[in-house]
Amino acid sequence: MSFLKNSHLFFFIQAICLLSLIKADKIMNKQRNLDDLSDDIVILHLNDVHCGINDTIGYDGFVLYREELKKKYKNILTVDIGDHIQGGTIGAISEGSEIIDILNKIGFDVAILGNHEFDYGVEQLLSLEKNITSRYICSNFCYRKNKTNIFDPYKIIEIGGKKIGFLAVLTPLTLTKTYLSTVKDSDGDKLYNFLPDEFHNKTQEYINILRNEKKVDYVILLTHLGMDIEQYTSNDLLLDLKNVDAVLDGHTHKVYNTTSKDKDGNNVNIAQTGTKLESIGVLILKQNNTISTENIKEVPEPSNTTNALKINRGGAERWVDKDMYTFIKNKWDKYDEFLNKNFGHSDFDLIIRPENSSDSHDIYCRVKECTLGNLIADGLKEAGDAEISIINGGGIRSNLYKGDINRKNIIDILPFYNGLVIKQLSGQTVMDALELGVSKYPNPSGGFLQVSGITFDFNPNISSTIKFSEDGEFESVTGERRVSNIKINGEDINLNRMYNACISDFIGNGGDGYTMLGNEDITGEILYSDSDSLSLFIENTLNGTIPEKYNKVEGRVNLVTAPINNTTESTTISSSTISSSTISSSTISSSTISSSTISSSNTSSRDGQNFFPKKSSTGLSTGGIIAIIIPCVAALIAATVIAFICINKQNANIQHVNQDSINSIIKIKNNNL
Repeated sequence: MSFLKNSHLFFFIQAICLLSLIKADKIMNKQRNLDDLSDDIVILHLNDVHCGINDTIGYDGFVLYREELKKKYKNILTVDIGDHIQGGTIGAISEGSEIIDILNKIGFDVAILGNHEFDYGVEQLLSLEKNITSRYICSNFCYRKNKTNIFDPYKIIEIGGKKIGFLAVLTPLTLTKTYLSTVKDSDGDKLYNFLPDEFHNKTQEYINILRNEKKVDYVILLTHLGMDIEQYTSNDLLLDLKNVDAVLDGHTHKVYNTTSKDKDGNNVNIAQTGTKLESIGVLILKQNNTISTENIKEVPEPSNTTNALKINRGGAERWVDKDMYTFIKNKWDKYDEFLNKNFGHSDFDLIIRPENSSDSHDIYCRVKECTLGNLIADGLKEAGDAEISIINGGGIRSNLYKGDINRKNIIDILPFYNGLVIKQLSGQTVMDALELGVSKYPNPSGGFLQVSGITFDFNPNISSTIKFSEDGEFESVTGERRVSNIKINGEDINLNRMYNACISDFIGNGGDGYTMLGNEDITGEILYSDSDSLSLFIENTLNGTIPEKYNKVEGRVNLVTAPINNTTESTTISSSTISSSTISSSTISSSTISSSTISSSNTSSRDGQNFFPKKSSTGLSTGGIIAIIIPCVAALIAATVIAFICINKQNANIQHVNQDSINSIIKIKNNNL
């Protein structure tokens, strides 16, 4: 006869254990009480996500990480440093609106403009700005004539008893990296300006306002500039500034935590998180008035997995927030049928970026001829029934892997939906365009051209002699040229002849500084985009199969390897000739950032302390296990005693008796898709 058959006794034991567990849970969660949380202010920051909503860490991983930090810190802010609405499928087909919806769901406190926020036009940007709950800030986007700001230059947030002033600066080269250079006012002058000659002084003026009038405790400078490659950089800007506490950077897709000098010679923290959420930036304003920065490349297992999922993403297991994961999945599900439309097949990879790199500045198409660039350029030439075609390498964004090719693959490769135009270009104009294309080499450049119907050599030993305007636009070639031996469909170029060319309307309107192309009249317009032309080229012209000729480069763009004044040889650069490390080796000088500061930590510790409590294999902290064991042991002892009494009494004859699918109308600007 078992005492467990006695229902009163059984429920009594259950009650004791339940009370013990509740008490243990209170002990375990004591650290979550507000009084026990740190008063330090944590600022989580991202930059250049480029629609990588569930790439690498993903927004769902970002949310999970923030929720874990809330168990340790009272005061947490989230900041986006620009280039989030463009660069991938979801952004392209919704013109950024789906990305804004995601940012609002997460609840960003501050968001600034990147140059790619302008890719859908100013009218669409203004519409998105009204919908984003944090609102955009930018201190140097203004009307050209009166220099009136279009967005607020800064945002002040009071948190943890402190006033923090966030001040935003955008690269002045945005004018040439978008269609804005072609937008004119009623007098025919450029409508917008990014203050290329004034933004250093203007930035200091705003810092002075924040310090002296607004009485902020901290000034955090948010810069979509980067520390390398281009002529306007965050560290150069900082050298002209005083009273900046930290710089959160973007634009160049690098991962770093370092310091840089301000005007007074002080070391100021400066950090960037790479691209497509390859890391999360963590800046902490500590109560002892010190500042720390680090980058988190992996979200650790949370202390409580109830609202978390462990998924495989990109060949790695990652922890993500369950609700955010579902929210993003529903975004993709809306467009599932549309994106899975198949156009053909490839038996080999067409690689434009090293497999181990998410940095768009490592893209081969930005430094040399690439196989995918050849395929795309041939598609443009076919679409326009043209003699030649050219496309900027910066518009090519993703590898094409062997296997079936669907619409999502195509949009990932060409996410900007650039229109196509037909122009009659003189041989002189073609030569100037090719010269501009190689002017930044060996540094990678989005303006490096991929071509069809053209072959040419270039010699990087010759210093570029291109003269640029203050806005970064081509004006002239003042000396010796890098480009030589130009042939159009096998014949020497005739500088006086007009060539029928099909080009994207981005460079055709002067984008990336190609004013020589923008100055030529449009003689015809294709009714679909560059991504459409690639789809149709694969499906119709190539009969759904990528030919073997695109498995290697063809010698369209040839690097002259011999020194100047010696007998020259031309060599075609293969995909293995320039590694990602070679491409990026000159982009950040050793005097600016040491190798130790560029590489970010993969751990989640800070100042010797872990973000999350150490866990046993059960997922509970050691203190939590003890808090559970002791009460439960006491309960079992008490239950045994009671059972013994009940048994004795019993011997004395004392007995007691599935989710709805989402339908949407997909609206995109090309009707044939």
